[in-house]
Amino acid sequence: MMPLYEAISNAIDAIEEHQDGFINHSIRIRMVASNDLVHQGGDGTLVVDGFDVIDDGVGFNDKNLASFKEAHTLSKVKLGGRGVGRFTFLKVFSSVRIRSVFKREGKALLREFDFSIEDELKGADVTSEVTEKCGTQTSLRGMNEKFRAGWPTQPETIAERVIAHFLIRFAARSCPPMTLESPGHAPIDLHALFQSTVLTHIEEQFFDVSGHTFALQAYRHRDGRSRHELNLCANGREVTTTKLRDLLPELPEKFLDDEQSPYTLIILVTGEYLDDHANQERTRIAFQSDDEPELEQTLVSRRTLNQGITGALRPLLSGDLKSTNEEKRAQIEKFIEHAPEYRALTHPRYRELLEQRIQPGLSAEKLDEEMLHVKRTVEDEVRKEAKHVAALFETETFEQYQEKFKEIAEKANEIGKAQLAAYIAHRRTILDLVNNSLKKKRTDDKYPLERVLHKMIFPMGMTSKDIFFEQQNLWVIDERLCYHTLLTSDKKLKSVAGLDDTSGREPDIFAFFYDTPIGVAEPDNLPGGGVVIIEFKRPGRDNYDKDPADQIIQRFREIAEGGVADVDGRQINPANLRYTGYLIADLTPSLHRQVFGRYHRTADNEGYFSPLATGNGYIEILSYDKLIKDANRRNRILFDKLGLHKN
Repeated sequence: MMPLYEAISNAIDAIEEHQDGFINHSIRIRMVASNDLVHQGGDGTLVVDGFDVIDDGVGFNDKNLASFKEAHTLSKVKLGGRGVGRFTFLKVFSSVRIRSVFKREGKALLREFDFSIEDELKGADVTSEVTEKCGTQTSLRGMNEKFRAGWPTQPETIAERVIAHFLIRFAARSCPPMTLESPGHAPIDLHALFQSTVLTHIEEQFFDVSGHTFALQAYRHRDGRSRHELNLCANGREVTTTKLRDLLPELPEKFLDDEQSPYTLIILVTGEYLDDHANQERTRIAFQSDDEPELEQTLVSRRTLNQGITGALRPLLSGDLKSTNEEKRAQIEKFIEHAPEYRALTHPRYRELLEQRIQPGLSAEKLDEEMLHVKRTVEDEVRKEAKHVAALFETETFEQYQEKFKEIAEKANEIGKAQLAAYIAHRRTILDLVNNSLKKKRTDDKYPLERVLHKMIFPMGMTSKDIFFEQQNLWVIDERLCYHTLLTSDKKLKSVAGLDDTSGREPDIFAFFYDTPIGVAEPDNLPGGGVVIIEFKRPGRDNYDKDPADQIIQRFREIAEGGVADVDGRQINPANLRYTGYLIADLTPSLHRQVFGRYHRTADNEGYFSPLATGNGYIEILSYDKLIKDANRRNRILFDKLGLHKN
């Protein structure tokens, strides 16, 4: 439909050149039906073959003819826009005829010609004197079949498409009266249709930016194909169009009215600053550069203008956004059930921030990403406020300081709760993963290898110096294991500093604990510490021919005989070390046989334990079921408080 839009645009420009007001002129659009067999048979369906656009503008005068000969002229050409649009005529239609009356030296002259690619202006120089009023009729016929499907068959739909294309002009009242005529249908007044299609603007709002006053009008547009738009206008014409959601991300893609019909927002911003700073072609408005604002102090910053627009617009849209914000809050609350680290953001003080920063209808993954951005914004603000409050201690009275400190402490406490919640949620996830791994069998009906579970507890081939605290999950076995001095996973014993003389064996997990903090020696403390070795066995394994805990005892013996040094290189007396071994395995029949009579049963009957004969340690055999159950029990109060407990 672009050729129709181009012809109408040319007609509007021709009328505007009269400079006596749009209301004194008019445009007629006549649709021409295809005279095919269906039409001849009496079918009233409109199948468009062409159209006429008739205006009473200044006509195709000599100045416009000269501009028309330049295909890409920036002059205000009255036919074909900037000299390119006219070629769409011939792309869609086989015949284009121009009939135009203009004035030269007080005489009315007629210029009539056919337009074509081969000889585009043949006959355009020939004129004849007439007694008619000025005006132009652009007639296009013979629509190419491949474009026919793009044309609606209902005149009302054609009229709505025209309004949608020229919406800014209709809204800014910079458009002459316009009617659409179709065979067998009553004429359509496009201005009247505009009033019923585009709801009356919400309200006109004035706001000031850098000493300049701007006016904002918000229209509700019922065309379901449109998007939310922000238009900066100058001298009654739209100059720039941008996505309104770039300024207001909280907007849904479409609003729904009381009848559940979709509509979008069209925002018009006008003002003397825009009129005075638009370029001659009305394609750009001059704004202050963000890089060198000091060089353009007389100009308004686009960023500042955008802030003024959003500040003026948000109160106007409170009614439109009410249901959207309610749905958004419900989605966030449901999401937080599984992401409690963001629960602090549900505090009423952050309600407006969430409404403005979070788009509605986001996927869980995208919502997580956006919530993280908001959380970081809040954390940054709290840190800034904390520094500011601390600086006030020297200048404010104690009562004033106490009040401000109370407010910032409350916010900081909320953030701390959120961080704790995130870590607790992480624990819930790890336990679920371990539990699911134990349930899932491979295609050969065997459980996954023990290294799968090993990796969940502590990354293989790493040491505690290689990873962050949150990357190890030793708490699944024992909370105390998290606070070690040195830990290695699948590393040769002799590769550990201080155990150079031991063997090349690789315990699954080896941990070294010192009673005395590094660099501090208290007189009453004996040098010593603890050694922990953890071994994993494949879940479901049932072919043990000896006590599997023997390999842990052998590692203890090597450490005791190998000469142990602390992290500073000082020798540690092995006699003062305590040894703890954990064997994680399913309690299958062959395992029961190997440990029978050598170990004590645990109270819950789901494991074994035995002190070392040397008296300085013990071995504990834990079933995978016991491992998960005990970890869940230890963390249950935390999960319950966050609503993460599973029965």
